Amino acid sequence: MPHVLRWLIGLTTSLIGTHIYLVTLAWVAVQTTTPANVGLILVAGAIPQAAMLLIGGVFVDRIGPKRTIISSDVLRTLIMVVFAIVVARGAVSPWLLALLAVLFGLVDGFFLPAVSAAPRYLVPHNSITRVVAAAQIVSRGAEFAGAPLGSWILLVASAAVAFSVNATLFAVSVAMLAITRMAIPQHTRVEAGLPKAGLAGAGLAEAELRSQQTRPSVWTELAQGIRLIRAYPTLRTLLIVVFVVELGFGGPMMVGVPLLAHETGWGVRTIGWVLGGFGLGAAAAAGFLAWRKNLRRTGLAALTGLAAIGVSITSLGMLPAYALPPSAAFAVAGFLGLTAGIGVGFYGTLVTSTVLQVAPAGQIGRVMGALTFSNRAAVPVTFALTGLATGLYSAQVPFLVGGLLVLLAATVAFANPQVRRLSIDVPDRAAQDATQHLSASAERVSR
Repeated sequence: MPHVLRWLIGLTTSLIGTHIYLVTLAWVAVQTTTPANVGLILVAGAIPQAAMLLIGGVFVDRIGPKRTIISSDVLRTLIMVVFAIVVARGAVSPWLLALLAVLFGLVDGFFLPAVSAAPRYLVPHNSITRVVAAAQIVSRGAEFAGAPLGSWILLVASAAVAFSVNATLFAVSVAMLAITRMAIPQHTRVEAGLPKAGLAGAGLAEAELRSQQTRPSVWTELAQGIRLIRAYPTLRTLLIVVFVVELGFGGPMMVGVPLLAHETGWGVRTIGWVLGGFGLGAAAAAGFLAWRKNLRRTGLAALTGLAAIGVSITSLGMLPAYALPPSAAFAVAGFLGLTAGIGVGFYGTLVTSTVLQVAPAGQIGRVMGALTFSNRAAVPVTFALTGLATGLYSAQVPFLVGGLLVLLAATVAFANPQVRRLSIDVPDRAAQDATQHLSASAERVSR
């Protein structure tokens, strides 16, 4: 579909710009201030981003993801232009960089839930998984292209040029999204058949969600989204699982792999080998889901991917104990990175698609904001714990603890029959299951 392709092009340029920004900000900070302040500057962007995710979801529900994404990219373009000028004039200070990080983080808090919600506004229910999978492939590609491109620009030019390139990429994203058609869902199968009394009791009545005469405040709409999540056990379980999995997986894979390679003497090539295998596996799994039209046992496939993540992370932590020759350890570590990536590709794509499809039309942005928050809130915690555990014990400990945590989350999720039997790509069954679960939850709250 042409509008899906335009959205993917706009998403690609925006994500590449984001990765160039992160590299450029870190590099300028390193040249400007102390290592401790570099960390504080990067954290200064993460805190407002996480704080605004839920509010950003409210605005997605109010004005739609298209306007939210375009507004975010326009603001990011302006921020990059201003700082390109500031850096070019040599007027850089730690406080100014922290301001950049805060402003960018605030805008990102609106951008991320809008991007996550967009597939629901682009295609019918039975095509959402394929679009989410395509977005996952684009995201991985931007990750691998953006950081090296940013480093190359800094090498051959300057930080001012890198910020200018960012501004151009964000502007291209605005242009592509401006000509992309996104239709706000007017009515979904999930909402059809929900009892009016139950919805009213849960604070989720259709009149509350879509009233054009008396628009509730942002805080009221945020509270409605939280009540929806509390009233729907399957959705609540998925959000908790996402947080726990990121807690167990994110730190070991992103921070722990370099620490493990250094401690064991595997060398820097192992870092690229493991992370490259991870990216390849994630892209391959997403590619399969983009190719496969229907996947009937969605819950089982996602949980299988989750189990693969847990086994791979735990095995990486156990690998040094086998004292393999360097070449064998190098090969096995790369294979485990590949299997972890395949697991993430299935689990991440299917969970995102599931949440998108079961969210009521009036609450898509808020639900996706909550999903993004569950994922992002765990990142600084797991990064810090990985470094702390490595310093106190060894680099193997974060992998062993994190892998077991992921396997525990997979076991708990598998024990939930509603999660295990999720089937989102067969419209009739998906709608029936989601409607039944959400109706029962709403009725329980009303009582």
